[in-house]
Amino acid sequence: MMKMVSRSVKQPKLNTPSSIEARMVNAMRERGAAGKSPIKAFNSIIMKFPKIDACFEKVRVTFRKFDKDGSGTIDLEELKECFRQLRVSFTDEEVKAFHQESDMDSSKGVDFKEFIVVLALVYLLGKSNVGPSKSRIGLPELEATFDTIVDAYLFFDKDGDGYVSKAEIIAATSEFSGKRSNDQIGIKRFEEMDWDKDGLITFKEFLFAFTNWVGVKDDEEDEDE
Repeated sequence: MMKMVSRSVKQPKLNTPSSIEARMVNAMRERGAAGKSPIKAFNSIIMKFPKIDACFEKVRVTFRKFDKDGSGTIDLEELKECFRQLRVSFTDEEVKAFHQESDMDSSKGVDFKEFIVVLALVYLLGKSNVGPSKSRIGLPELEATFDTIVDAYLFFDKDGDGYVSKAEIIAATSEFSGKRSNDQIGIKRFEEMDWDKDGLITFKEFLFAFTNWVGVKDDEEDEDE
């Protein structure tokens, strides 16, 4: 059954979701059902950009540690080693699925921004790690940042179905600009996020766009400066 969003019908997803995407959508639904997002305005999301960027930059050390060959990307074997050292428990097939899911440009390697996506998916879908901290990926500060970005996603996902539509993005950004008749900002933001062009935004796509918004650079770009 299709749901109503901002007086327009949310279109059905064009592509069949992968198993990880389906789990990710369910995770967003569960988070939404647990309570409304504490974020009340788009402007408050923007105000968090510098802090989020600083947190992501701290993860670069971890990325470079596992990028053994210095290629600027993490291959499947390097990701398996990363998971082992972070004490994240997944089968080889699951690690392969995470690697494929996060390889946004299908380059067969996970760059720094895509690595952030990997860690977010592991945090959302994995079990608590063994140890006194109960941290899922051994990076508590990053996990808190992911929670903030989840709240931002839920701010847009007004109907709580685990996806964000163009209408939801337009409504939120128009409210920020104070010009509900001017939809161009919302349309541009939606196009930036709808990576697979299927008409709906997943949390993975939202997070990947978020890394660009806050100013995160790939590892090779960072070294060039």
